[in-house]
Amino acid sequence: MNVLLIPASHQEMQTIRHFFLDYSYAISQYDENLIINEAGLPMWKPFGFPGPQTPEECVSFNWWIRNRCEHYLIRVENTPAGFVMICTQKDLLPPAIDYELLDFSITPKYRRQGIGREAALQALELYRGRWVLYQLEKNLPARAFWQTVLSAYTRGKYTNLDGGTQQRFSN
Repeated sequence: MNVLLIPASHQEMQTIRHFFLDYSYAISQYDENLIINEAGLPMWKPFGFPGPQTPEECVSFNWWIRNRCEHYLIRVENTPAGFVMICTQKDLLPPAIDYELLDFSITPKYRRQGIGREAALQALELYRGRWVLYQLEKNLPARAFWQTVLSAYTRGKYTNLDGGTQQRFSN
């Protein structure tokens, strides 16, 4: 299958926002602070109730750093299949880091077909420098995915920190 990672146009940002809402529901199973509020929407519990009341508010509510990141749409055979967000702004990054792969999601229809691996490799090739990736501790599928991808991409030359929930490497 033809996998393309493309910078999101203004129109495609709405597609990414839709994917982001689904992604937020999916990762809520791994993060006790990401809860479902009374409106049936995922929200960050420390922000306080009532939280967002519409899907649009939900995305805006959880977009606080993401609006300053680079957004990419993953397409498979020209069909939207997921998204990637990469932070490139120094004030959002830890010291001695140039890039953070902040969010990465493939819709369930396209999982376990090599599409995520191909999209991840394309994302990592976009920028050269010192990278960091984080996964939620309980998100074992994501942790296994990134261990496999980074092992191949870096030929094992990356550092696992925080019990394997953070990876750092240079490309």
